Amino acid sequence: MEATNGGALFEDILRTDLRSAPWKEPDAVGDDSGTGYIDTELQNVIGGSDERTLINDTSRIPARSIGLLKIIPGDGIARYGTAWLIGPRTLATAAHNLFHPEAGETRRLDVGLAYDGRSARGGWHHVIDNAFDQGWRRAPSEGSPFDYAVIKIANPEIGNKLGWFGFADYEDVKFGNMAVNIFGYPMDLRRFHMYGVRGRVLDVDGGRIFYNCDAGGGMSGGPVIARFPDGQRIAVGIHVAGGLHSNVGTRINDAAFQLFETHRDW
Repeated sequence: MEATNGGALFEDILRTDLRSAPWKEPDAVGDDSGTGYIDTELQNVIGGSDERTLINDTSRIPARSIGLLKIIPGDGIARYGTAWLIGPRTLATAAHNLFHPEAGETRRLDVGLAYDGRSARGGWHHVIDNAFDQGWRRAPSEGSPFDYAVIKIANPEIGNKLGWFGFADYEDVKFGNMAVNIFGYPMDLRRFHMYGVRGRVLDVDGGRIFYNCDAGGGMSGGPVIARFPDGQRIAVGIHVAGGLHSNVGTRINDAAFQLFETHRDW
């Protein structure tokens, strides 16, 4: 199954009226003092060099459809993650950005779309609703196939201006040596700046994708994007964690696809 995004209909560059200063209530992001909870132990640089690339211009596709999450959980310590548009007002992310096994339930969530380290070029948006599989709530742990979620923002049409990702539930055979990109906001590099990286799928199982893309804490929830020779981009997973020899995404399997499809036009 595959859901497309009609990306050819969207502008190449953001219109000026979509640019905005960071939301100040609460502060959009923290400072560089190192405060905040980050899952750095779950992310790895694979091999001898870090191939993540700074995205200086977040106004272009696909960066403008990706956002920085500011997460305020029950313990009050700000955390950061990544989310990406899959519809006019719906974004996909990791379920642990909503219900974390250590930090607990999230009580406030804001997303700065196309955030470039200084401002959100697609605006700051308050999350007003969310949905994730109850399998995650019952057992929120690393390696769970249920670490996926959708969030709904107040602005009902921002995705129509910025564009959103198509997503797919592919059969195993399609993943063989698949070229992928992941994007997100790693806090081990320039904090609150977007980075992208390319790599290859190494293996899949029923609920996860394993790849050699470098990653860092804060990229959790970012899209795992299949790149095809014709230039098509299709999201096939959600980056969530790392391991000894690969980093890991939750696979968009049938259950995740159905959640995304049901809420795409929320």
